[in-house]
Amino acid sequence: MTMKKGNMRGETISLPDERKLGYLIIGEGHPVFWFHGLPGSRISVLNLSKISGPLKLIGVDRPGFGWSTFTAQRRMSDFAQDVNFLADQLKIDKFAVVGWSGGSHYAITCAALLPERITKVVVISGLSLPLNTSEMNSMNKMMYDQGTRSFIGSIIQRQVRGRFFQFLSEPRKFARTSAGKYFIQQYAEADHNFWLRKDNFWSRIREVYAQSLVEAYGQGDDSIKAMIQEIKLMKKGWDVDLSHIPKGSVYIWHGKADRNIPVYNAHKNAKEIPGAHLEIFEEAGHMFLFENLKKLSELLKS
Repeated sequence: MTMKKGNMRGETISLPDERKLGYLIIGEGHPVFWFHGLPGSRISVLNLSKISGPLKLIGVDRPGFGWSTFTAQRRMSDFAQDVNFLADQLKIDKFAVVGWSGGSHYAITCAALLPERITKVVVISGLSLPLNTSEMNSMNKMMYDQGTRSFIGSIIQRQVRGRFFQFLSEPRKFARTSAGKYFIQQYAEADHNFWLRKDNFWSRIREVYAQSLVEAYGQGDDSIKAMIQEIKLMKKGWDVDLSHIPKGSVYIWHGKADRNIPVYNAHKNAKEIPGAHLEIFEEAGHMFLFENLKKLSELLKS
């Protein structure tokens, strides 16, 4: 196992095929693997720091993001094997998994492939597969519908990256521009706190989110390729049998007003996953997780 840039930023391990896998651990106690959104990185686990212990939270970079090596040919299920290997190296026998947004289907995949190790899976603001963009906001619809075309996809991903960075560097200033107003309109009204509130809590959440995005795109062209690859995998659909998931082990949370990933995704997943526990948060948007960290803590410790 090799350390990179210190424990405050995380570490890397070498996988059996010599790829690097980046991860970041915060806290001590029952281990919980955190799968970041799209785009995102291991750094986003820092936004769970308000969760009360005893929990050991482990944020993991997927291939092409943060410190994890991009690989041109991979399946969604391959990441479960990366997580399995990391758990072995960390001497962790059993663990829980939390997947948020674009990391949710990786959490579900792990539930199907690692049933003997995973104690609980929490899917928050997650997608069902294969990807269906019909009710998404126009920004996500464009990114997902056109985002797998090599030349156009690269342009779109760079535009989306630029918008995120503009907003997170000067949120209130950018919100007054036409591009900023369009960006905000893509989100449910319930999500506007995340982008615009000035208090310390939301400022800190945005700061970590910005750091996570910088890490997400840190591999330059390979990170753009990773974004495109992830969308292709979403369109391809599941490469595991969801009926293999232990009954009652998956908890699905979703905001009813979510415009990024509409709530029908939660209902579809709940029908396909044996004994899934479904909870719909009324009037909540895509970012409601950050207002429910105490509730998440209680679920993970139960």
